[in-house]
Amino acid sequence: MTRLRPRLPMRRLSPRIKREELFRLAGVFAHPDDDVYTIGGTLLLHAGEIDATLIFATSGGAGPISDSSVATRETLGDVRKGEQRSALCAIGYPDAQVEWLNHPDYYLPDVSFEQLVDEVTSVLEKVRPHVVVSFGPEGLTSHHDHIRIGEAATEAFHRARSTTVSTEDGAFQRLLYVALARADVDRFYNGVQEGGYEYGEEGALFDIAGVSDDCIAVRVDIRAVRNRKLAGILEHRTQRVEYERLPEPLRWIYLDAESYVQAYPTENGTGSVRDDLLEGLSLDWPPR
Repeated sequence: MTRLRPRLPMRRLSPRIKREELFRLAGVFAHPDDDVYTIGGTLLLHAGEIDATLIFATSGGAGPISDSSVATRETLGDVRKGEQRSALCAIGYPDAQVEWLNHPDYYLPDVSFEQLVDEVTSVLEKVRPHVVVSFGPEGLTSHHDHIRIGEAATEAFHRARSTTVSTEDGAFQRLLYVALARADVDRFYNGVQEGGYEYGEEGALFDIAGVSDDCIAVRVDIRAVRNRKLAGILEHRTQRVEYERLPEPLRWIYLDAESYVQAYPTENGTGSVRDDLLEGLSLDWPPR
């Protein structure tokens, strides 16, 4: 597969755009590259509108090494931090704030939960995001690191919100979980079976897992920016094998849409699905 490496200009905030005029989004993830797979298209669609902060619990040092000329087991964590910055440049967010908690990759459940929550809470209290995005209970791929950081992010969101809620800046309006809709996951695994591909099965570690369609609160059509999102994914050069293990005809699973479950505030089950992550958020507080 040809690797896309477009020469994208470094985007920096225009002097005319003040940070208080941007929506503040914090993504809380386990590994570098979790963000581009799950919110990369959404960020691309809102270039110039989002002040992004990304919190990573690990540097991904236990991940695969797709290109041994780039990293060794000893250097992988540092290399992946560089790849993360390159990926952010590729999707137009070179100035995004990145916070590394530097916990051991693959062993995140062994880290003190209170410590993890405290660390995430500390960042959220400083950043005061309008919306926080993390993993839900299925961890998108049943990965225990994803599940644990999602649990910690949820607790941290509520702690930060309860202690720092203000009537001035609209912080902590929404908590979302990245997700794959049941209909999409079923279509994906049907494609695996029909094509006779080797992939895996839902519920197994590293294999995609879905949530009920009724749980999806936001579904963003990202097809207009799919090639730029793919460019960001492929900047994670050492992890390219993770993308390539997806059967090529089925890679739409990450490139056509990005879906989210709303964990806070809980919704009333109206069944309406927003098509924009920022819909309903307000820079003014209370909303006008």
